[in-house]
Amino acid sequence: MNDTTFRYAKPSEECDLIMKGGITSGVVFPRAITELATRYRFMHIGGTSAGAIAAVVTAAAEYRRQTGATAEEKNAGFALIDTMPDELAASLKTFFQPSSDTAPLFRIGMAAVRTQRSRARACALETLRVFAVPALLGAAPGILISVAGVLSLGVATLLLGIVIALIGAILMILYQFYRAVAVSLPANDFGLCSGLTQPGTKNPAFTNWIAERIEAIAGPLRQDGSDRPLTIGDLEAHDITLRSVTTDLSSRRPYELPFGDRVHNYRKSEFEALFPPSIMAYLLKESKPRDIAAADGSKDFYQLPPASKLPVAIIARMSLSFPGLIRAVPLYRYDYSLKSSVRRDPAAHIRCLFSDGGITSNFPIHLFDGLLPGRPTFGISLTSYDRRRHGDDAETASRVNLPRKTSEGKVAPIYPVDGLFGLVGAILDTARNWQDTLQSQLHGYSERIVEVRLDDDKEGGLNLDMDRETVAYLSALGGKAGETILADFDFNEHRWRRALTMLPTLAESLRKLSARYYAPPTDSTSDYPTILTNHDPTGLVGSSKAERAALNDFASRLAEIGAALDQRPIPPASTQKADLRITASMDTNPRGASPAKPIVPAPPPDS
Repeated sequence: MNDTTFRYAKPSEECDLIMKGGITSGVVFPRAITELATRYRFMHIGGTSAGAIAAVVTAAAEYRRQTGATAEEKNAGFALIDTMPDELAASLKTFFQPSSDTAPLFRIGMAAVRTQRSRARACALETLRVFAVPALLGAAPGILISVAGVLSLGVATLLLGIVIALIGAILMILYQFYRAVAVSLPANDFGLCSGLTQPGTKNPAFTNWIAERIEAIAGPLRQDGSDRPLTIGDLEAHDITLRSVTTDLSSRRPYELPFGDRVHNYRKSEFEALFPPSIMAYLLKESKPRDIAAADGSKDFYQLPPASKLPVAIIARMSLSFPGLIRAVPLYRYDYSLKSSVRRDPAAHIRCLFSDGGITSNFPIHLFDGLLPGRPTFGISLTSYDRRRHGDDAETASRVNLPRKTSEGKVAPIYPVDGLFGLVGAILDTARNWQDTLQSQLHGYSERIVEVRLDDDKEGGLNLDMDRETVAYLSALGGKAGETILADFDFNEHRWRRALTMLPTLAESLRKLSARYYAPPTDSTSDYPTILTNHDPTGLVGSSKAERAALNDFASRLAEIGAALDQRPIPPASTQKADLRITASMDTNPRGASPAKPIVPAPPPDS
């Protein structure tokens, strides 16, 4: 039983945790985390976008719990997370601070967010306010003509002046809007907010706040006695694994963070616009300068440090780069698809924009999954609340759901597609969420995912100015989500369902493998035993005869199991369909290099 004073100090079980992205929806997570922390020690923690921020602070609190010398110190990190909803309620509106050149677009966008009526009308009115001075300048010639018409009593001149004034004002507004969208936004890497506190602003922006909270939660000193930022290496030294997802728009692919390689470089001048001084001072100390000149001749390129030296604040920021709102993070690497003769040309050192992880995987529930779970991997998913679908009550039961019956959680809701913008939104949501959605509905997966349902019109998402009451309510939903997992999750039942989903799927794969392995050779193809032992490869070369014999022996044993399943098949446990196949990892090396040679165990010695 946990001490009631230090309720987080001594967890009795272990778990992994994945949290979904959702910008301001992240206010749900703190109380969910602290409820789970009363029982569970977090081993693997991951998330995307706002979920990545929650994952980082969870990892920081777990680090403090593992390194604290007293129960009070072990408790302190999660106790600080428990106070975060109050901080968020007070500061959320000031987290998103535009730069001076993006402020006009930010004001127009916020007008659309705040209105409860026509968004088009709200944007139009705010556009007039934002560009009032340029509009007056554009209208000035027409106004002068109108004044001349009044003085000369010329009605035609007056009307002509009014028309010219209107046309001039409209053209000037359109020009200013065009410059804001086509010039200022790209110049700021397609984000209105950098994440850093802007000059003249007292309250911290979100990146400054995240960096400060991480260090406060982790404790002021690392175990080496320094006050440097918390790093991936600090976590891994205490068996804490942190992962998030980012999207490289330039390479058209996701990456798992931290990077598994060191091919990326950054520019000091660009990173200083994204990360606070405490992060930059440490980063520059641990980074290797690169002898590469930019187009303007400056040489401020540095190689990202190895994963163990990477501050966890960078993990959070690189996953939270919502397009249009938050600036993308620029990194550089050589284009390895180019011919080797030009690959090292400075022009081939390409600027890559890393944007929100939610573009490619908004709920990466698969990050820590094995075929059979050794400990629970909980997911906290954020979905849309619909009174017709979920019911209505004064409590939170209709807003928080952890599927217990196999009939729950397996049916996807239908969302009507209305209008052009609705179509575009549906296309984007489908492209980025379909795999996560289907994975979350499988038996053996769905019953470990608690769903928190939000009213999209006023809760979470792009609702950047939620009031205190709304933030407090969403935080309470998070607490309810954590309580629901503690009360209702049955790990043995979860393992039973996973086994009944996985084992028939594995059996079918082994049956197919057996058929391929035993297929006889033809005039143009060898059989697999011959390929594995005697084929002369042109790629992935270097395996010894002993290693090839071990591979063939392994394949033969699997084929025997598959052949036996033909005689005694394992029927599927449900009508749900699942695949067991090789898929590329988000950690795939961008060099396209051959993987490290696998270590194949030698055959056991004869007894």
